[in-house]
Amino acid sequence: MTAVKPITVALLGAAGTSQIILAESLTLALASTSTDTVPVRWQITTDTALQRLLEQAQTSASPPDSAALDIESIEFQHALTQQRRFDHRLLLGLDLAPSTLAGQTQRAGERSRLDRQLRRALTQGDVPFQVIYGEGDERLTQALAAIGALKSPAAPHDIPPAVTSSPRKPWVWACDKCSDPVCEHRLLSDLLLNR
Repeated sequence: MTAVKPITVALLGAAGTSQIILAESLTLALASTSTDTVPVRWQITTDTALQRLLEQAQTSASPPDSAALDIESIEFQHALTQQRRFDHRLLLGLDLAPSTLAGQTQRAGERSRLDRQLRRALTQGDVPFQVIYGEGDERLTQALAAIGALKSPAAPHDIPPAVTSSPRKPWVWACDKCSDPVCEHRLLSDLLLNR
């Protein structure tokens, strides 16, 4: 029997974004949804070369806001190449309240700086990624949806006739579930300008 290539998922994020907890939850959820007819193996990774490189650059940066990372370096390019090899890259958002981050000593400024550096590195390196938000089950559900492991909630025949016969689609606010980093940046920039 031929070995099945696993579907790989990289979880990235600053300290306190529950990478390990989400990795364990994903592993359990994906194991329970596998079928005998189509063997699917998942490989969840929380330790990537890119994240290690950015964390090292952040601790050695002086002053703290300066980037001690040479994006043209061979080491950085290798880290980006490794990130591209993953089937899915999920960046965990900074939406968890500090009270839920038991045992975390990293200051908020350091967390947001690493988050910005991860987003910038992935964007500049043309590495597609999705941002995952929410607490507990909501974060797990978003991660499962992002990697395509959730069944669609309703088939067209399950929708009431009044909805399907409507000539135009109703407008839906979806930005709270958006995973497009450019859209997210634009939205937050506009909010800050309107303060």
